[in-house]
Amino acid sequence: MNHRLNPARFIDTLKIFTAIVMICLPLQGCASAPNLWGEDRSPAGSLPAVFSTAPPTPTATFTPTNTSTPSPTFTPTFTPTITITPSATPISMGIKRVIIISYDGLRADAVEAAPMQNLKALMQNGAYSLTARTINYAVTLPAHASMLSGMCQSKHGVDWDVTTYYRGYSKGVDIFDLAHAAGLKTVMIVNKEKIRQIAEPETTDVYKLVYGSEPVIMNTAIEQIPAGFDLMFIHFGSGDNRGHKYGWMSNAQLQAFRDGDAALAQLLAALDQYGLRESTLIIVTADHGGHDRTHVGDRLYDLEIPWVAYNPGIRPAQLTNPISVMDTAATAAYALELPLQPEWDGIPVYGIFGLPDFSVHPEDFRICK
Repeated sequence: MNHRLNPARFIDTLKIFTAIVMICLPLQGCASAPNLWGEDRSPAGSLPAVFSTAPPTPTATFTPTNTSTPSPTFTPTFTPTITITPSATPISMGIKRVIIISYDGLRADAVEAAPMQNLKALMQNGAYSLTARTINYAVTLPAHASMLSGMCQSKHGVDWDVTTYYRGYSKGVDIFDLAHAAGLKTVMIVNKEKIRQIAEPETTDVYKLVYGSEPVIMNTAIEQIPAGFDLMFIHFGSGDNRGHKYGWMSNAQLQAFRDGDAALAQLLAALDQYGLRESTLIIVTADHGGHDRTHVGDRLYDLEIPWVAYNPGIRPAQLTNPISVMDTAATAAYALELPLQPEWDGIPVYGIFGLPDFSVHPEDFRICK
């Protein structure tokens, strides 16, 4: 047998090997794409509640509820720097955790039209506004980014409304960044995959993408309660989906909101079961409203949303100052005694804590340039 080296074949082999190395190095090896889903885990001891110049970035792996979704390719965003801005300590209301609920596409007058009886009960026993405003680009992903980052769209940079992982994540410091850096346990339960791009995977201890009805989504959220949490975000998408298909304020859409309202009752019952209602701040709002079969922001129906804050310690009141969707993150941060960020455009709704309004938005809502 001839064992002599064939020079031409050796050169071809070397070229193939070099090409493989050049491809794999930028991808950090030929392993699978980074996992984007966050980690589903029970707390294994409390992390120290301290802030560093940048939040820790543990490696997280998690298999989502729908296992058929492939792992997408994305461009990571730069880890933001958290600024420690001292803020007044909230008047003691015993709040230990915050739940933010977003009804996608819920315009303000749909609360009564549906009607959403459980949400109306929270309004009667909490603080609320039916004239709150979303951002001018009144679509799901940019508006939710403003809701959870406390910033105008020009700052968080989310100008797309489809799942586009190569664009990365919402820029700047959001409420999940702050909670994660403080060692708080965070939970995100969503009905649309694109909302994953609002918060980086390492900042959500539990992330669930649930393709199902409102009761199914809420059951998934309730399952997280026994393990404990500090910040939870729950997103219902059916109202928006049916608005695009059947029209805003159609019977089909209002039924979706009634289903979401029944799911709210499930949550309240679960909080009572575990003895957590007294120590939980619940904020209920929406990303946008809508008209006909769209919501492009050219009508008040697209922009005007409900904003409700409930805790047994809140003095019932209808809020008269202008409320922005961006105030959601700021109010949640204030309640959890997390540092308010100087670049945020949202401000805490101080009145729900029994405090004077240290700062308010202009009446014409000209907040973002």
